[in-house]
Amino acid sequence: MKKHFNLARNLLALVTLLSLIGGSYIAFTFIAKNYALPPRLFMFKILKKAGMESNVITRALTPPSLRPEGLVFPALDKPGWQGHGAREDRKPAPVNYDSAGRPVPLSWIKNKDIAISPDGASRIVPVQNSEELLHAVRQALPGDIVTLNPGTYAIKRRGIYVASGGTLKQPITVRAERLGDVFLELDTLEGFVVNSPYWIFENLDIKGVCNNDDDCEHAFHLVGEGHGFVLRNSRIHEFSSPFKANRFRIDDAPRIGPEGVLLEGNSFYNTRARQTSKPVTFIDVVGSNHFILSNNLIADFQKAHEDHISYGAQIKGNSTHGVFEKNLVVCEYETTGGVRVGLSFGGGGTDRKFLEPGDVYEHSKGIVRNNIVMFCSDVGLYLNKAHETQVFNNTFYATNGIDVRFPESTALIVNNLLSGNIWSRNGGTSIRRNNLIRDINGWPLSFRQGFKDWFFDPAGADFGLKNGEKIVNKGEAASLLWEDFCGNQRNGLPDIGAIEYGTIKPCRPLGERE
Repeated sequence: MKKHFNLARNLLALVTLLSLIGGSYIAFTFIAKNYALPPRLFMFKILKKAGMESNVITRALTPPSLRPEGLVFPALDKPGWQGHGAREDRKPAPVNYDSAGRPVPLSWIKNKDIAISPDGASRIVPVQNSEELLHAVRQALPGDIVTLNPGTYAIKRRGIYVASGGTLKQPITVRAERLGDVFLELDTLEGFVVNSPYWIFENLDIKGVCNNDDDCEHAFHLVGEGHGFVLRNSRIHEFSSPFKANRFRIDDAPRIGPEGVLLEGNSFYNTRARQTSKPVTFIDVVGSNHFILSNNLIADFQKAHEDHISYGAQIKGNSTHGVFEKNLVVCEYETTGGVRVGLSFGGGGTDRKFLEPGDVYEHSKGIVRNNIVMFCSDVGLYLNKAHETQVFNNTFYATNGIDVRFPESTALIVNNLLSGNIWSRNGGTSIRRNNLIRDINGWPLSFRQGFKDWFFDPAGADFGLKNGEKIVNKGEAASLLWEDFCGNQRNGLPDIGAIEYGTIKPCRPLGERE
């Protein structure tokens, strides 16, 4: 009798254990599906809800750094920088606009022949100190070019509010003659707050100097009617979210979001982790249509507190027609740690209170092309409720790959070169063609090639070609592929990945190494 009793008791215990495991799995799966986060990130949110977000636990769950120990990259503010992003030798050029009055990169004009050029300056407004700069910004008229004399401009206030606006033919410009001449040191929560159309900022070095990292959130906050905004050839650093854009509601009217925004040829970076629990997302866009992020360098976005999650750039909030092109994203450049996602349409999702009734998607009709994304502890590209996204000719090195998530997400993924994988989760769907997916080092080494077999020094951001058998002319032609990451024309069958080879010498993303 005792033997039968013990057997029954053990069977009951086993059934109970299996039930607990099954119930836990179902609960875990439900939570995972309902948190709009990449694969490794939702666990931190669960811990926070449970009040268990201690440093010990989060450190244990944080994935290991993908950046090789001992790797040395050049300083991002190095004089004479010849790599991607902002450069001192870049000559000023007029901003060009498409037929709808939206600013676009020069390559779009060359390939689409839709240029609209401004009339030129109505007056030059020189300034030589902080007070004169603030006055010039407050009193600016269409066509003004506010020109900062060389020097350091220290500004301490909550924000610099831009009220008046320019026009398509006469935008308002705030600029230095050359990058490296003018340094703005902002002890501000928001920096320039722009709620008016057609402002251009260029050739500026803008640094956050707040004593507390909970301050110095943004260098630029673009809201409401900040249409036609342009930021070019500037270094922006030591902020939690250097560039923020979002919709704005007046009374009971539908929210208005900035239309047509161009961030081109800038460098966004921090020199250390942000000691804050506030969001750390270098370009954080909510509800802005036709937002173009082109030819920028984005590096070292790290959040040191709470969930430790950070993004290089995200466009969400029912935005449409966003473009990520020719950007260099190095999640771990000088610093390591935390959980870092490269680029995203949809990000961590948008609270319903910031959406309009009927909004279904976080983003629709986006383009991701010719980018290099490196050393991200999570995915290089995260598509969260991102409808009809085209992902062409990107290189994702040492990331967890591409994540297409939720039934609203659909993607065409073609000609990409990546480590990690292409993930379709929770109903997300994608069409995949001509993608080359390999481990960093190849596996096993004697049978399967990897990045190190194709390129001279991919870990050092040198994608000079060593063996192009699997890459050169192996891509699929597409009408939206005009140039590669370096700005070289793509002709005929494109090469796989962000860089076109053939007879053209590829650029070095970080310039010539010493």
